[in-house]
Amino acid sequence: MLRIGDFARLGGVTVRALRHYEAEGLLASEAGVHALVERLRQQRTRLAEEIERQTSRLRRLEALQRAIGSDPSAPELSVRVRAIPDVRALTIRTRVRSQGAPIAALFEEAETRAARDRVDRSPFLLFHGALDVEACVPVRSASRGPGVRLVAGAPLAGTVTYAGAYTQTRSLHARMLRWLERSGMRASGPLREVYHRFGADQRGYRLPAMRLAAGPEQFVTELQVPAEEAE
Repeated sequence: MLRIGDFARLGGVTVRALRHYEAEGLLASEAGVHALVERLRQQRTRLAEEIERQTSRLRRLEALQRAIGSDPSAPELSVRVRAIPDVRALTIRTRVRSQGAPIAALFEEAETRAARDRVDRSPFLLFHGALDVEACVPVRSASRGPGVRLVAGAPLAGTVTYAGAYTQTRSLHARMLRWLERSGMRASGPLREVYHRFGADQRGYRLPAMRLAAGPEQFVTELQVPAEEAE
């Protein structure tokens, strides 16, 4: 026979509440049974969601163990899984001939356009394709006008931050994708290259000194890959 304490835990109620229901005759009524069935259903849903969260964490831990075993200095050890927020930004999307100077020019134009409403948040680049890019400069939440939109974040993303030249992006991105795959996840959106410290001409606009780097060796960049659980 199931003890009252065990029954209470299964139903997500206290022993005192069960004794009260019994005294009121509710446990013998159809309404009392329906109430307990619903509580059990809710408890089952919560447990299933918790199991799913813990299973995802376990997959990521196993991926980290494999990375440590194969290469203790691997960049995968710096991958962090977290949510990334929505950002209101002035954006310019175009196809560029190549990376490097054309992208720098794109950001100079975006920074100039956004100067009046600019906020001190890191600008970023969305890679919709190899050369299909979108420069995004954060602006005030009340900002409106041509090119301003809300860039959706992601509830789950793999991120890694590195210092130095942007030439590291391609190899780090590939290794992040492999890490996500081994962790039971997959990319669900375009790569974001977020610039925490960077070079800028500042013609027609001004940025905080802490954002500016004298050369590539001082650059600080974060890669963000929106992700979802693989089925």
